[in-house]
Amino acid sequence: METAVLNVKISSELKEQVRSYAELHGETLGAVTEEFLRIAFASLDAGVKEDDIDNQHTEEEEGVQPLNAKEIKALRKLLKKRK
Repeated sequence: METAVLNVKISSELKEQVRSYAELHGETLGAVTEEFLRIAFASLDAGVKEDDIDNQHTEEEEGVQPLNAKEIKALRKLLKKRK
């Protein structure tokens, strides 16, 4: 397998989570990141359905502006295309 370098910018909190996970499991940061990416792409290929997603415990950010009429119209148009 050929390897390549991927530079990405992520939050320092997320990097710390990945680093802690890697240390806990005796892996390198790169190996853990590669495995997480493989899992993420595998779930995309598995065809995750809308009903599989649980958003009960999500919170909206403060200061987020509600959608305007033009944005709502565009969303409705996209949703109609999906049906």
